[in-house]
Amino acid sequence: MLKLRFFYGYVIVAATFVIVAAIFGMHGGFGIFIEPLSREFGWGSAAISGAWSLNTLLSGFLGIIAGRQSDKFGPKKIVLFCSIFFGIGLILMSRIESIWHLYLFYGIITAIGMSAGIAPLQSTVVKWFVKRRGLMVSVFIMGFTCGTTIISPIANQLIISQGWRNAYLILGVANFLVIFVAALLLKSNPSQIGQLPYGATDVAENESNQHHLSGFSLRQSFGTLQFWLLCIYFSCIAFSMMTVMIHIVPHAINVGISSTTAATILAVISISAMSATIPEGYMVDKIGVRRTTIILTALLTISMLLLLFLGNSSLALFLFAIPFGVSFSALDILLTLLSSRLFGLIALGAIIGFVNAILQIGSSLGPIVSGIIFDATGSYQLSFLLCTIASVIALVTTLLLRPTSLSNRQYSR
Repeated sequence: MLKLRFFYGYVIVAATFVIVAAIFGMHGGFGIFIEPLSREFGWGSAAISGAWSLNTLLSGFLGIIAGRQSDKFGPKKIVLFCSIFFGIGLILMSRIESIWHLYLFYGIITAIGMSAGIAPLQSTVVKWFVKRRGLMVSVFIMGFTCGTTIISPIANQLIISQGWRNAYLILGVANFLVIFVAALLLKSNPSQIGQLPYGATDVAENESNQHHLSGFSLRQSFGTLQFWLLCIYFSCIAFSMMTVMIHIVPHAINVGISSTTAATILAVISISAMSATIPEGYMVDKIGVRRTTIILTALLTISMLLLLFLGNSSLALFLFAIPFGVSFSALDILLTLLSSRLFGLIALGAIIGFVNAILQIGSSLGPIVSGIIFDATGSYQLSFLLCTIASVIALVTTLLLRPTSLSNRQYSR
């Protein structure tokens, strides 16, 4: 068995960081392409957003399969396979001529590629750490926001200089190569190379072993109230967050703000999220996942109120972008940590995959409902009201969410 002197878990964190940055940088920056697509083809916001919603929903449900297969065969094979679909889907986007092309290439083919971007990677990172788990998950999660921070302005500049078709072609090739190479570095768990999870030698051996060998199966988790509260929570915050991420640029342009400034607002959201991710990981390690969840969800609610009542000027949108960005990273940090600490590690990939699939219902409904509302009213105000209501429901849910018997000591802090 291969044994390494340095701890390979840090390579795992770096590789997963790069993969999610590539995948979700493109997905989070989809809104950049709405205006040029609408201008060239005359498609409404709802029609274009529908492809994003189909992608989000399909990739979420395919993530259940990806998570289960990752539990069995490891993440490397799954990510390598899916990277091919992701690259092909983006490249084909440069050739679309009809609305059904958009739905096929982005809504379906790219979605197959994205299905490996959540459950296989998140469950893998958790398995490499006992101590510093919150911190390492937060470093991994930074890839989501870092990707949007980097890719959104690049995509905008490519659209301006090369046109949206060449932008998709260039980004498709680049993202495929990055994901494929990074996936080659993935290992399922420390035992593959003769190592223990980080911190396992610093805790009681029996406690460490019990923690890593115990947990709920996916079917057992279905029988707990906590599981369904978790699904409600994530579907609500996903509805709110992804509606804003997809429509904040079109909203800003609609109220008279330039496309460059609108893209910068999106970048500020991503920078704020990225800057807050590490401190949020420390928060989980220091004060517990429950308190962290409540604090971040309350911050999301406050930010949505700011957008609802003050979101028609560039200054107000920049002010909104900071607290929203800080709370935005909670979506993926808490998905990983709440799932692992409530239900253990045995079937973590499958559990994360299922909760993420429910989450994606909210993610997909939010943008398309907002697109329909905008097409009917010419405004996003009603959409932002719905997002505010969803965030309030999520906040109430956090107060009701209680630990399972398995995780009472870990979660209730």
